[in-house]
Amino acid sequence: MDATVLYNIPDFANAAIPLGWPIAIYFFLTGSLAGLYITSVIATLMKKEEWQPIAKIGAVGAVVLLLVAPVLLIIDLNQPFRFWHLFIFMNPTSPLSWGSFFLLGDAVVCLVYAYFVLQGNLKMARLWGLGGLPIAIAGHGYTGFFLALSKARAFWNTALNPALFMISAMVSGLAVLIVLSNLWLRRYSPEMSQEQVVKYKGVIGTLLRLFIIFIVADLFLIGSDLTVLASSDTESYAMLQLLTTGEFAIWFLGVELLLGAILPLALLSFPQTRRIPAVQYASAGLVIIGIFVMRVIIVIGGQSVLLF
Repeated sequence: MDATVLYNIPDFANAAIPLGWPIAIYFFLTGSLAGLYITSVIATLMKKEEWQPIAKIGAVGAVVLLLVAPVLLIIDLNQPFRFWHLFIFMNPTSPLSWGSFFLLGDAVVCLVYAYFVLQGNLKMARLWGLGGLPIAIAGHGYTGFFLALSKARAFWNTALNPALFMISAMVSGLAVLIVLSNLWLRRYSPEMSQEQVVKYKGVIGTLLRLFIIFIVADLFLIGSDLTVLASSDTESYAMLQLLTTGEFAIWFLGVELLLGAILPLALLSFPQTRRIPAVQYASAGLVIIGIFVMRVIIVIGGQSVLLF
């Protein structure tokens, strides 16, 4: 008996999609969490007094996001009260199964690391921070692998996704940290000496330079991804059209690329403007919006092309 397998969904607008908004927000929060944690660990390893506020801000920020992100993941489940099944019914071939344990391990490491940082026990903070880096990277990097293994979706099924997720995680994490660091300086600068203020501004300057490097790397990966889409099969080219001329064009070209990457990069490329706090706030805010839109486009937009 002959059988025909149909992949197209003729009325996608009225059809439910497997991954929705909670997953897009979850990807954004876990990415920012990973970026905050990694930067905090780097600050702890610097062994310099002026870097310690950055270590504390990053550690606390990571914990706050850690408390919110898993809630979105549970909400997205059809039966959220069965989320614990992910831990007792392990599937070694499933990225989601591995991701559940990575997320749990990430929670333990972040909480213990934050405790030692806030207690001023830098020796233990460095030990837990270094030990937790692979877990923190895996805790967010698995999302890129999860999408990359989805063979039916051209926008997801690319080896660039894990790297793109981690680079954009550093971009969003640094953006959040730059905003929080400026707010911290504004609050505590009256209690600091002039030398301490100068040193702390130097730390923010280093964060901004790292910020620029990761934005450039993020743009390079996005450009590489677009090049692959342009030279691939029918579905891949349809995804490219969706991003450049279709319904997601204004979000991709206008918000993610122009406002969320190119404009901040232009503002921060000149030392004269980079030192202005208002420019730092604006650039970081625009990048946060751009990375969030990127996550939405990847999740929602990646499911918006009919399967051929």
